[in-house]
Amino acid sequence: MHPSYGTYQSPELIKQEADRLRGVLRATGIDQPQIGGRMHYLRWEHPTTLQAWEDAGMAYDSTLSYADRPGFRCGTCFEYPAFNAVTQQQLKIRIRPLIAMECTVIDDVYLGLGVTQAAENKFLELKEKCRKLSGCFTLLWHNSYFHGSSELKQMYQRCIEG
Repeated sequence: MHPSYGTYQSPELIKQEADRLRGVLRATGIDQPQIGGRMHYLRWEHPTTLQAWEDAGMAYDSTLSYADRPGFRCGTCFEYPAFNAVTQQQLKIRIRPLIAMECTVIDDVYLGLGVTQAAENKFLELKEKCRKLSGCFTLLWHNSYFHGSSELKQMYQRCIEG
């Protein structure tokens, strides 16, 4: 699930969008027992957003990353149980740290490495760090980037291979 832009502070909207997604899945005959995702633009307000995902019955969230730097915002590449610091309760939802996002590495507004070997090396370096720890390299690659150059598509393909 990828809730709309303004939902991160609105638990009722997150629940509505989750319920709508479940309805579409049922209507189209898709058996998807677990749903997770990330917030639009990595927008997050702790613990409001996290608790909203929990209350909407999400299995995991993969929002926690920095838009301007790839890497280990959560300090790990392992999924872990979420915790609401206000209620002092462990939640059922799991956090899947987002390690890299293509625009963070490629776009001028962030690292600005462009569609270059340096950008690909950055992705592969992070992937290798996760692999050495037997962790999960969570990569966000927006579908809009597939409409660009063939070099972008090839870079993505190399990043997800093996």
